[in-house]
Amino acid sequence: MRPADSNLKKLGLELGGKNPIVVFADSDLEDAADAVAFGISFNTGQCCVSSSRLIVERSIAEKFERLVVAKMEKIRVGDPFDPETQIGAITTEAQNKTILDYIAKGKAEGTRLLCGGGAVDFGKGQYIQPTLFTDVKPSMGIARDEIFGPVLACFHFDTVDEAIAIANDTVYGLAASVWSKNIDKALAVTRRVRAGRFWVNTIISGGPETPLGGFKQSGWGREAGLYGVEEYTQIKSVHIETGKRSHWIS
Repeated sequence: MRPADSNLKKLGLELGGKNPIVVFADSDLEDAADAVAFGISFNTGQCCVSSSRLIVERSIAEKFERLVVAKMEKIRVGDPFDPETQIGAITTEAQNKTILDYIAKGKAEGTRLLCGGGAVDFGKGQYIQPTLFTDVKPSMGIARDEIFGPVLACFHFDTVDEAIAIANDTVYGLAASVWSKNIDKALAVTRRVRAGRFWVNTIISGGPETPLGGFKQSGWGREAGLYGVEEYTQIKSVHIETGKRSHWIS
């Protein structure tokens, strides 16, 4: 949750969510790994549509996790004013502490830490390494709570139904991504996963013509596109009679 969204949280609403990215064995794994690393690291993970739950087919899980780790370990963390930087500073000291507390909780809950897992000291500001946990259980805090930082939780699945069940096992429903060369399978996932914004074989892309908004506790209504315009439109209905009135009372 963004710090500015505290009033929404009091109402039981969030603007973000534990957004899933589902990766099937028939995906282009190199492309998918790059998207996973980008999806959790873009804007330092402080993005409402960050993909913070990786749901990967078990038959390729170990190989794919290695690809993601290789990508995440190359991400350049540093001064946000440096054009070479890919991850800058966490917005506030309070949010930085929240993220580090969740990382500590993930370690304590018995997950496996594959990369990251700590702060980076640049002398000023607060920076966190892109972090990947695997062997995550659905009941764990890092699986259920929106951390709003570069922390990724990985789950494994064997069937399409299992992948969809994991993706939907959240009170949130803002965004999701699915990766597969089988377009029929990918579209079946988009129909069944409860998320308001969906990407197939891409992540965090689109334009102002595409409506965005969430299901469940990820808010209501839509921004952008014609649906977004309608959110700010007041309709007035006017009926003008041009003919002679047919009298009801004669």
